[in-house]
Amino acid sequence: MKELYALKLRAKFKKDGDLKYISHLDLMRTIERAMRRAQIKFSLSKGFNPHPLISFGPALSMGATTHGDYFDVVVEGEIDPKRFKDDLNKALPDGLEIIDCYIVDDKDLLSNKVKEAEYTVDVYLMSRVTNLAFEITRFLGRSEIFIEKESKSGSKVIDLKNYILDLKMLDSKGSKITLYVKLKISEGSPGPIYVIKALDDFLGHVFDVERVLVDRRNLILN
Repeated sequence: MKELYALKLRAKFKKDGDLKYISHLDLMRTIERAMRRAQIKFSLSKGFNPHPLISFGPALSMGATTHGDYFDVVVEGEIDPKRFKDDLNKALPDGLEIIDCYIVDDKDLLSNKVKEAEYTVDVYLMSRVTNLAFEITRFLGRSEIFIEKESKSGSKVIDLKNYILDLKMLDSKGSKITLYVKLKISEGSPGPIYVIKALDDFLGHVFDVERVLVDRRNLILN
């Protein structure tokens, strides 16, 4: 009998539609169940409570979509990345799709590889802004942008300037504004919603902050 060996695959996926409302934990469970249905043999951890060797990038907030997230999985035996993608897509529900897959020779956790993230964010104006592009330049020109960030351990004050790599307006149609946000990613780093709320405070509360649509376009790995 031929001995099986472990192979690490990295899959790029998108999540939209109704599945944008599932939690990160439910996303992980959905992908694991789909791999079982597709009869993909994945490796398990050692110990008393074995679990699939799957790792994900930083969690998305509920309600956000993505067209550029990743997960790593260790599979057993020979499997072609394209076949993995095709077989898994047949088992995934609508709203989840693998868009790329390749072999990686890296023992580091995926979460340690993610350094930057790119987003598009749709916001809606409640009042007119004369020159939003100019106001964004003024906002970014400040020496400090302090905000209060909530976490499981409580709230703390951080400087958004340490995380914002780019912020600009992409499109404007009526009251709808599409922004591009690029952020540095590290443990506990703020998501794009914090940037939008800080910009809204700076502008004098012109956005409908209850009506913000976030799409993570890409995770940039080192």
